[in-house]
Amino acid sequence: MTLDLNSYLAILASEARELAAAAEEAGLDAPVPTCPGWTVNDLVLHLGEVHRWATAAVASKATKLGDVPGGSRGPLPERDDTIDWFCNGAVALRETLAEADPSVEYAAFLTDPAAPRLLFWARRQTLETSVHRVDAECAVGRCTPMAPDIALDGIDEFLTGFIPRSRTPLRADSPHCLQIAPTYTDQRWTVSISSDLPETVRRASDADCIVSGSASDIYLAMWNRVSLDNLQIEGDRTAIDLLRDSVQIRWG
Repeated sequence: MTLDLNSYLAILASEARELAAAAEEAGLDAPVPTCPGWTVNDLVLHLGEVHRWATAAVASKATKLGDVPGGSRGPLPERDDTIDWFCNGAVALRETLAEADPSVEYAAFLTDPAAPRLLFWARRQTLETSVHRVDAECAVGRCTPMAPDIALDGIDEFLTGFIPRSRTPLRADSPHCLQIAPTYTDQRWTVSISSDLPETVRRASDADCIVSGSASDIYLAMWNRVSLDNLQIEGDRTAIDLLRDSVQIRWG
Protein backbone atom coordinates (compact mmCIF):
# COMPACT_ATOMS: atom_id res chain seq x y z
CA MET A 1 0.00 0.00 0.00
CA THR A 2 2.89 2.36 0.71
CA LEU A 3 4.67 4.50 -1.86
CA ASP A 4 8.45 4.64 -2.21
CA LEU A 5 10.61 7.19 -0.40
CA ASN A 6 11.17 9.45 -3.40
CA SER A 7 7.43 9.63 -4.05
CA TYR A 8 6.75 10.64 -0.47
CA LEU A 9 9.47 13.29 -0.56
CA ALA A 10 8.10 14.79 -3.77
CA ILE A 11 4.54 14.91 -2.42
CA LEU A 12 5.73 16.30 0.90
CA ALA A 13 7.56 19.11 -0.90
CA SER A 14 4.54 19.96 -3.04
CA GLU A 15 2.04 19.87 -0.19
CA ALA A 16 4.26 22.02 2.05
CA ARG A 17 4.60 24.64 -0.69
CA GLU A 18 0.85 24.68 -1.27
CA LEU A 19 0.17 24.98 2.44
CA ALA A 20 2.56 27.91 2.76
CA ALA A 21 0.98 29.63 -0.25
CA ALA A 22 -2.53 29.18 1.16
CA ALA A 23 -1.40 30.45 4.57
CA GLU A 24 0.12 33.53 2.95
CA GLU A 25 -3.07 34.13 0.98
CA ALA A 26 -5.38 33.68 3.97
CA GLY A 27 -3.31 35.64 6.46
CA LEU A 28 -2.19 34.37 9.85
CA ASP A 29 -5.26 35.69 11.68
CA ALA A 30 -7.77 33.89 9.44
CA PRO A 31 -9.85 31.18 11.15
CA VAL A 32 -9.47 27.59 9.97
CA PRO A 33 -12.98 26.16 9.54
CA THR A 34 -11.80 22.54 9.64
CA CYS A 35 -9.91 23.09 12.93
CA PRO A 36 -12.41 24.95 15.15
CA GLY A 37 -10.74 27.49 17.39
CA TRP A 38 -7.53 27.62 15.35
CA THR A 39 -6.19 30.45 13.25
CA VAL A 40 -3.87 29.92 10.29
CA ASN A 41 -1.00 30.91 12.59
CA ASP A 42 -1.93 28.08 15.00
CA LEU A 43 -2.07 25.63 12.09
CA VAL A 44 1.31 26.59 10.66
CA LEU A 45 2.99 26.53 14.08
CA HIS A 46 1.48 23.11 14.82
CA LEU A 47 2.74 21.50 11.64
CA GLY A 48 6.12 23.19 11.92
CA GLU A 49 6.52 21.67 15.37
CA VAL A 50 5.42 18.24 14.13
CA HIS A 51 7.97 18.41 11.30
CA ARG A 52 10.77 19.32 13.71
CA TRP A 53 9.86 16.51 16.10
CA ALA A 54 9.81 13.99 13.23
CA THR A 55 13.14 15.34 11.95
CA ALA A 56 14.68 14.81 15.39
CA ALA A 57 13.24 11.30 15.65
CA VAL A 58 14.86 10.25 12.38
CA ALA A 59 18.10 12.21 12.75
CA SER A 60 18.71 10.73 16.22
CA LYS A 61 17.88 7.21 14.98
CA ALA A 62 15.47 6.86 17.87
CA THR A 63 14.13 3.33 18.22
CA LYS A 64 11.76 4.40 21.02
CA LEU A 65 9.72 7.59 21.06
CA GLY A 66 11.11 8.36 24.49
CA ASP A 67 14.57 8.56 22.93
CA VAL A 68 13.69 11.52 20.70
CA PRO A 69 15.84 14.39 22.00
CA GLY A 70 14.03 16.87 24.22
CA GLY A 71 13.60 20.37 22.91
CA SER A 72 13.52 19.11 19.35
CA ARG A 73 10.75 21.52 18.41
CA GLY A 74 12.96 24.49 19.28
CA PRO A 75 11.80 28.05 19.99
CA LEU A 76 8.77 29.35 18.17
CA PRO A 77 9.39 32.04 15.57
CA GLU A 78 8.50 35.70 15.67
CA ARG A 79 5.04 36.08 14.18
CA ASP A 80 6.24 37.72 10.97
CA ASP A 81 8.63 34.80 10.41
CA THR A 82 6.10 32.00 10.93
CA ILE A 83 5.68 30.93 7.30
CA ASP A 84 9.43 31.07 6.53
CA TRP A 85 10.07 29.09 9.72
CA PHE A 86 7.59 26.47 8.58
CA CYS A 87 9.14 26.24 5.09
CA ASN A 88 12.65 25.85 6.52
CA GLY A 89 11.46 23.04 8.79
CA ALA A 90 9.79 21.23 5.89
CA VAL A 91 13.02 21.39 3.88
CA ALA A 92 15.02 20.07 6.84
CA LEU A 93 12.57 17.20 7.26
CA ARG A 94 12.82 16.17 3.61
CA GLU A 95 16.62 16.37 3.66
CA THR A 96 16.77 14.28 6.83
CA LEU A 97 14.48 11.62 5.38
CA ALA A 98 16.43 11.56 2.11
CA GLU A 99 19.75 11.00 3.89
CA ALA A 100 18.52 8.60 6.60
CA ASP A 101 19.62 4.99 7.01
CA PRO A 102 16.70 2.74 5.95
CA SER A 103 18.10 -0.20 7.93
CA VAL A 104 17.41 1.47 11.30
CA GLU A 105 14.35 0.17 13.16
CA TYR A 106 13.02 3.65 13.87
CA ALA A 107 10.35 4.16 16.53
CA ALA A 108 6.77 4.05 15.33
CA PHE A 109 3.47 4.85 17.00
CA LEU A 110 0.90 3.17 14.76
CA THR A 111 -0.24 -0.42 14.41
CA ASP A 112 1.22 -2.22 11.36
CA PRO A 113 3.78 0.49 10.53
CA ALA A 114 5.26 0.67 7.04
CA ALA A 115 8.47 -1.23 6.40
CA PRO A 116 11.25 -0.31 6.36
CA ARG A 117 10.51 1.95 9.30
CA LEU A 118 11.96 4.97 7.50
CA LEU A 119 8.89 4.78 5.25
CA PHE A 120 6.69 5.02 8.33
CA TRP A 121 8.04 8.49 9.02
CA ALA A 122 7.99 9.58 5.37
CA ARG A 123 4.44 8.35 4.98
CA ARG A 124 3.13 9.82 8.24
CA GLN A 125 4.64 13.25 7.64
CA THR A 126 3.49 13.36 4.02
CA LEU A 127 -0.07 12.51 5.01
CA GLU A 128 -0.01 14.90 7.95
CA THR A 129 1.11 17.70 5.65
CA SER A 130 -1.48 16.80 3.02
CA VAL A 131 -4.38 16.99 5.45
CA HIS A 132 -3.17 20.28 6.89
CA ARG A 133 -2.72 21.68 3.39
CA VAL A 134 -6.44 21.09 3.02
CA ASP A 135 -6.99 22.97 6.29
CA ALA A 136 -4.97 25.94 5.05
CA GLU A 137 -6.89 26.00 1.78
CA CYS A 138 -10.21 25.88 3.62
CA ALA A 139 -9.18 29.11 5.32
CA VAL A 140 -9.40 30.77 1.88
CA GLY A 141 -12.54 28.92 0.84
CA ARG A 142 -11.27 26.12 -1.37
CA CYS A 143 -10.32 22.46 -1.03
CA THR A 144 -8.15 20.87 -3.70
CA PRO A 145 -8.71 17.08 -3.73
CA MET A 146 -5.83 14.84 -2.75
CA ALA A 147 -4.22 12.82 -5.54
CA PRO A 148 -5.69 9.28 -5.69
CA ASP A 149 -2.42 7.49 -4.82
CA ILE A 150 -1.77 9.46 -1.66
CA ALA A 151 -5.45 9.40 -0.66
CA LEU A 152 -5.56 5.61 -0.97
CA ASP A 153 -2.36 5.37 1.03
CA GLY A 154 -3.93 7.62 3.64
CA ILE A 155 -7.04 5.47 3.86
CA ASP A 156 -4.84 2.45 4.44
CA GLU A 157 -2.81 4.16 7.16
CA PHE A 158 -5.93 5.42 8.90
CA LEU A 159 -7.73 2.07 8.87
CA THR A 160 -4.78 -0.23 9.59
CA GLY A 161 -2.59 2.13 11.62
CA PHE A 162 -4.72 4.50 13.67
CA ILE A 163 -7.96 2.59 14.22
CA PRO A 164 -6.55 -0.66 15.72
CA ARG A 165 -4.36 1.07 18.33
CA SER A 166 -4.89 -0.16 21.88
CA ARG A 167 -6.18 3.20 23.09
CA THR A 168 -8.70 3.68 20.30
CA PRO A 169 -12.14 4.75 21.54
CA LEU A 170 -13.83 3.06 18.57
CA ARG A 171 -16.07 0.53 20.31
CA ALA A 172 -19.70 -0.54 20.15
CA ASP A 173 -21.95 -2.62 22.40
CA SER A 174 -23.26 -4.52 19.38
CA PRO A 175 -21.06 -5.55 16.40
CA HIS A 176 -20.92 -3.50 13.22
CA CYS A 177 -18.97 -4.08 10.02
CA LEU A 178 -17.87 -1.28 7.68
CA GLN A 179 -16.51 -1.73 4.17
CA ILE A 180 -14.56 1.11 2.52
CA ALA A 181 -14.82 0.86 -1.26
CA PRO A 182 -13.17 3.74 -3.18
CA THR A 183 -14.19 4.12 -6.81
CA TYR A 184 -11.81 3.45 -9.74
CA THR A 185 -9.74 0.94 -7.78
CA ASP A 186 -10.03 -2.64 -6.57
CA GLN A 187 -8.61 -1.77 -3.13
CA ARG A 188 -11.01 -2.51 -0.30
CA TRP A 189 -10.91 -2.45 3.50
CA THR A 190 -13.32 -4.00 5.98
CA VAL A 191 -13.45 -2.80 9.58
CA SER A 192 -15.09 -4.85 12.32
CA ILE A 193 -16.29 -2.78 15.29
CA SER A 194 -17.35 -4.37 18.58
CA SER A 195 -16.69 -4.08 22.31
CA ASP A 196 -13.15 -5.32 21.62
CA LEU A 197 -10.42 -3.61 19.64
CA PRO A 198 -11.55 -2.91 16.08
CA GLU A 199 -9.99 -5.04 13.35
CA THR A 200 -9.22 -4.03 9.77
CA VAL A 201 -8.53 -6.39 6.87
CA ARG A 202 -7.41 -5.31 3.42
CA ARG A 203 -10.17 -6.98 1.46
CA ALA A 204 -13.88 -6.79 0.82
CA SER A 205 -16.02 -8.77 3.24
CA ASP A 206 -19.64 -8.90 4.30
CA ALA A 207 -20.57 -5.57 5.87
CA ASP A 208 -23.69 -3.87 7.12
CA CYS A 209 -22.40 -0.52 5.82
CA ILE A 210 -20.53 0.10 2.56
CA VAL A 211 -19.01 3.52 1.88
CA SER A 212 -17.90 4.39 -1.65
CA GLY A 213 -16.74 7.52 -3.44
CA SER A 214 -13.49 9.10 -4.52
CA ALA A 215 -10.43 8.19 -2.46
CA SER A 216 -9.91 11.86 -1.61
CA ASP A 217 -13.47 12.36 -0.38
CA ILE A 218 -13.33 9.18 1.70
CA TYR A 219 -9.99 10.01 3.28
CA LEU A 220 -10.89 13.61 4.09
CA ALA A 221 -14.25 12.49 5.49
CA MET A 222 -12.45 10.06 7.81
CA TRP A 223 -10.44 12.98 9.16
CA ASN A 224 -13.64 15.06 9.44
CA ARG A 225 -12.36 17.58 6.88
CA VAL A 226 -15.35 17.16 4.57
CA SER A 227 -18.87 15.91 5.10
CA LEU A 228 -20.26 12.57 4.00
CA ASP A 229 -22.46 14.30 1.42
CA ASN A 230 -20.30 13.35 -1.59
CA LEU A 231 -20.09 9.69 -0.57
CA GLN A 232 -22.45 6.82 -1.28
CA ILE A 233 -23.48 5.03 1.91
CA GLU A 234 -25.32 1.74 1.63
CA GLY A 235 -26.90 0.03 4.61
CA ASP A 236 -26.77 0.97 8.29
CA ARG A 237 -24.84 4.23 8.81
CA THR A 238 -23.98 3.40 12.42
CA ALA A 239 -20.47 2.13 11.65
CA ILE A 240 -19.30 5.15 9.63
CA ASP A 241 -20.84 7.53 12.15
CA LEU A 242 -19.07 5.72 14.99
CA LEU A 243 -15.76 5.97 13.15
CA ARG A 244 -16.07 9.69 12.48
CA ASP A 245 -17.23 10.46 16.00
CA SER A 246 -14.68 8.30 17.81
CA VAL A 247 -11.38 8.55 15.95
CA GLN A 248 -10.14 12.10 16.31
CA ILE A 249 -6.36 12.39 16.54
CA ARG A 250 -4.89 15.19 18.63
CA TRP A 251 -1.33 16.43 18.96
CA GLY A 252 -0.18 16.65 22.55
